[in-house]
Amino acid sequence: MRVGLYGGCFNPVHNGHLDAARGAMHALALDRVLFIPSGTPPLKGVGGLVHGAHRLAMLDAALADEPAMDASAVEIERQGPSFTVDTVIDLRTNYPAGTELFFLLGDDCIERLPRWKGIDRLHAMLRFAILPRLAKPPQIADERLIWLDLPHVAVSSTQIRAMLASGERPTAKLMPAAVMHYVAQHKLYVSTAKPAYA
Repeated sequence: MRVGLYGGCFNPVHNGHLDAARGAMHALALDRVLFIPSGTPPLKGVGGLVHGAHRLAMLDAALADEPAMDASAVEIERQGPSFTVDTVIDLRTNYPAGTELFFLLGDDCIERLPRWKGIDRLHAMLRFAILPRLAKPPQIADERLIWLDLPHVAVSSTQIRAMLASGERPTAKLMPAAVMHYVAQHKLYVSTAKPAYA
């Protein structure tokens, strides 16, 4: 069995995340992809991060029609900072012995990777598969990393949050309709200085 672990804030989840997961599933011959929304990310901070329950609910909505993809609340439910090494130790007991784990990571995070807690143990437990996010990704020679040859992801959660804060509704090309409905229903990412969009 081959499983992709896709960590991130997913604040909010968008079509770029889903396309990257589908591409990684094909490129790595994965049986499943597990999205893991972060709790308190130690190296990124929490500015503008909506509650984990909302991010998990948006993922559940986005993945409703993806039978080989799920979301995990393991980091949201954990108290204190979320360290990937602790998450992987927790999750790997859910899979049969011999399961191959791949951690899907955007190339915009690659330069922080050496500072991750327990990075050597992580390399021993899984392979990092790098997703293209940056127009000019850093050139890092590390045979332990798998650089995926996938289309560049042009959309970002930062871009979508800015649109929502200005009262602009993202198109279906940017976000799944079910996620957009959830965002509107709960008035997420809307500036208090502007009226909520319909």
